Amino acid sequence: MNPRMIAILTAAGVPLVLAVAGLLRADETDAEAPAIAPLDGFSHVWRDDPAWDDGKAEVAIYDATRTIYGKQRRYTARLYTNKEHANSETKTKDPGGRGRAVFKHHLRDDIPTENYTYHYSTMCYVGAEDLKSLKIDMGSQEDCGASFKQFINHNGTVTWNSFSYFPNEGHTSGSFESAANLVSHDALSLVLRSFPFNDYLPGADPPDPPVLVMLPDQTDNHQTDIALRTVSVQYKGRQFVHLPIGRVDTEHVVVTVDGSNDRHEYWFDFDNTAPRLNVMVQYKGPGGVSYKLRKHERSAYWKR
Repeated sequence: MNPRMIAILTAAGVPLVLAVAGLLRADETDAEAPAIAPLDGFSHVWRDDPAWDDGKAEVAIYDATRTIYGKQRRYTARLYTNKEHANSETKTKDPGGRGRAVFKHHLRDDIPTENYTYHYSTMCYVGAEDLKSLKIDMGSQEDCGASFKQFINHNGTVTWNSFSYFPNEGHTSGSFESAANLVSHDALSLVLRSFPFNDYLPGADPPDPPVLVMLPDQTDNHQTDIALRTVSVQYKGRQFVHLPIGRVDTEHVVVTVDGSNDRHEYWFDFDNTAPRLNVMVQYKGPGGVSYKLRKHERSAYWKR
């Protein structure tokens, strides 16, 4: 099985703290979008499943680890995914069901330490049709203070705001010209569910590698790396992995960052039908970060 490489262009020197591509009305077009977008060849199967119209959200619960204060912390993480429509003015859910169809992908990390718990909340909007990273809101709270970041890419311009309570950080903001097909690392657990795994069946002729732009991981209470990176994504084939949820048949993908030793490994459920729908079942990355699926369900978790 031939490995597939996805080269991702870099935009050196671009000031960034969170990736988001433009929230557009259904009748709007992105002037910078190429005639054939690199993600056009990605699968629609799980995205088009009627399960997303059942009024519930996918809730994936993971046994997780992350390094805080130089120690690996063990905790439970929750990743909520649902389909909704984004209002082009507020960049939030449209109560009337109008606007652009998006997946809301919200990661909740509650990480105990010796004296108090870190609370990280990272929410991405990703276009349901084109998989473009549209918005990220990232907030953190702990007993020492609160930090927040937001990046929105609309009509070819990314605007961003970041506030950190840490000394010498504080508030920063700005804007810059958007790169076409900007992808956030924080959205890859959703975007790579659509990786065209079937293009790598024995005897298949893989397409030319797509070209993308990636913003680094923004899940942190400090101000974060804002430089776009060249990355490559290599398909490693099918693997059976043993997880808290049981033995799972998976598709394995490795993301490497040009010019660094960073390596991000993703395992997605091989089954692209409901209820699993190619969900991410395992992740391993820098900073001692890992996720292993313990439970998967569909739930209207907001109801009381």
